[in-house]
Amino acid sequence: MARIDADAHVIETARTWDYMEEGEQEFRPQIFVRDENDSAPFRANQRNEYWKIGDHFQTKTNVARDLPEDVRDMVDIAGRLAHMDQTDIDIQVLFPTLFLRPITNEHDREMALARSYNRWLGDIWKQSGGRLRWVAVPPLYSLVDPGLVRQELEWAKANGACGIFMRGFECERFTNDRYFFPLFEIAQELDLPLCYHAGNSSFANHDSFNRDLGIMIFKFPVMGAFLYLLGDEIPKRFPGLRWAFVEASAQWVPYMLNEARMRLAAKGIQMTDTTLSDNNFYITTQKSDHLHWLLDEIGDDNLIVGTDYGHNDVAVEIEVIKRLGEDGGIKASSVEKILQTNPSELYGIA
Repeated sequence: MARIDADAHVIETARTWDYMEEGEQEFRPQIFVRDENDSAPFRANQRNEYWKIGDHFQTKTNVARDLPEDVRDMVDIAGRLAHMDQTDIDIQVLFPTLFLRPITNEHDREMALARSYNRWLGDIWKQSGGRLRWVAVPPLYSLVDPGLVRQELEWAKANGACGIFMRGFECERFTNDRYFFPLFEIAQELDLPLCYHAGNSSFANHDSFNRDLGIMIFKFPVMGAFLYLLGDEIPKRFPGLRWAFVEASAQWVPYMLNEARMRLAAKGIQMTDTTLSDNNFYITTQKSDHLHWLLDEIGDDNLIVGTDYGHNDVAVEIEVIKRLGEDGGIKASSVEKILQTNPSELYGIA
């Protein structure tokens, strides 16, 4: 069975938008390069670029500088695969970087950006011989016409996608909003898991906090999605759907399980000891977690792990697959589940 890096990243470049159709060129991001004489300080992981999408600017941040640029940015796919071999990774599941933040609330601009991004990833998958799988970016403002979203996700699955990218806030709504139920139905029918990655798609929420409060912007929405889904028993409505909670560590899970237990008890509903498996929930652990304690608390049936490849933050651990495989303090059967069995079940990778 393959060893799966359940959370790696691509760094979008100008090439990402080369897949836009002729009538979509007005939606192509404009890229501005900072004047080399500008003496204002840079953050350690910041690139010298600013992207304008509609009326909004984004600074290219959270970019690893200790990796070869062509490998990190998916120019040298052979080099990426060679580095995966060196770090004992058989398959990487790729998440976006640009879409970790809100970029637009215009449905036509979102559709153009999502479609071009997805086709870029489909091309990467083909060039990788199937070793670089990916999660699709859905055009969520187009859910008023579920057929458009279904068509895009059907194309994505046929071209290497093994999940659907989500954030805890989408379209200025929480994830338990009935607005998303058509997406949940599509995902269940296509057998694609919903992957709630650290990030935020709400301009109101994102702009309320400064960058030093990144945990509020990026991590807490993942935890909130976990609690809202359980508290409203939404997975019971979609029993065939799998759910992932990615890059927010996992030590919060026992706390949120207890919170959900109390909320459900107030409704006269008894939560079981196998709630994670009952609801098809999977959570990424990372190096900051006390893994031995976590395994005692929630077991090993629902944990996965990722390298956060391409980024430069607290979740990054390029050699995590090697480390877990060589950690004699964790049972070999648990390591096998975290590295192979669980991510294979989540993403539907044989």
